[in-house]
Amino acid sequence: MQIYEHPATSPILRKALKALLPYSINLIYRSQHPSRTEDAHILSTFSPSVTKVPQCWAAAYLDRSMRPETELWIFAAGEKPHHHSSATQDFCSTCKRAVLLILDYMATLSIPPLHPNNIPALELAKQHEKEHPTPRPDGSYALSTGTYMRHLLEPKVVTLGCCHRAVVQICREVGILRFEFPGVDAELNKFIFEITELPETKELPKGLRWGEMREHDIAVVKERTSIPRSTKTLLSLNSVGVFEEEMDTPVAWAFLGLDGSLTALHTEEGYRGKGIAKAVAAKIFRQYAPGLAVNQEGNAYSHADVYVGNLQSESVCRSLGGKPMWKCFWVRINLEKARSLANSA
Repeated sequence: MQIYEHPATSPILRKALKALLPYSINLIYRSQHPSRTEDAHILSTFSPSVTKVPQCWAAAYLDRSMRPETELWIFAAGEKPHHHSSATQDFCSTCKRAVLLILDYMATLSIPPLHPNNIPALELAKQHEKEHPTPRPDGSYALSTGTYMRHLLEPKVVTLGCCHRAVVQICREVGILRFEFPGVDAELNKFIFEITELPETKELPKGLRWGEMREHDIAVVKERTSIPRSTKTLLSLNSVGVFEEEMDTPVAWAFLGLDGSLTALHTEEGYRGKGIAKAVAAKIFRQYAPGLAVNQEGNAYSHADVYVGNLQSESVCRSLGGKPMWKCFWVRINLEKARSLANSA
């Protein structure tokens, strides 16, 4: 088993991911998204020239130039329930080795320069280091915008998005898992939606209209979240907004993330309790998700990641027919400790 680079259009990788939907949903979306830099790598443990997908394999999407945004997504065949006979959530030894081989390979890749749009994030990281020179006893920092940026000071530290519990455990066992926020204590439910089962979108209250989020709307979007996303990234995403007609200002919005997940769903305080968030989510799924994650039976999926305990967002997802199917995490890993993990594990 070794690591191969794939083009975004790789038919065999698309086939492998499609066969394991909805579990592969993040990677099948991310590998198709047009927002892809020249520094992006699509990796797999099988060659793009093979004609048959092996039973055990792993694949990843990596783009280090996106930091401090999510740089890495990993999927392994072992994430499908009942992949092998063990009743535990652990991977079989072959799937575990596949994940470790990908981590080893990524450690050998050169680190591209930080994108100019993200230079301000680096300055925030330096300021955070001055204000918080040492972490708390558990290795974490109090949640703030600077917390998201801090890892920029260590070039080999990578943000791994929507990570399966078993992959987190593998990273923990080999000593590359870090414990600052976001991390293993911030568990999310993966909600899966079947596009055909979404409710019909209701008409908006009088005085409101539909539209797309525009460049001059992005400032308020960034003000309403502590998750770092550049203006360039947000403008590359499909979006749905609700606007107050008279003032032409956004009062609710959502984006379809780089990995196809419902992202930055928000309703301004004076417009809550009117079903607008549900309408926005249903509309963005219906408008942009069909055709991107379709399994072998023709079922189209979309998804959302909701922190455990976020009852308001969970309620929106359930009202759309979403089902919480597994847990996932956003973590950081240190690739400086990789390169020979597969041989030593």
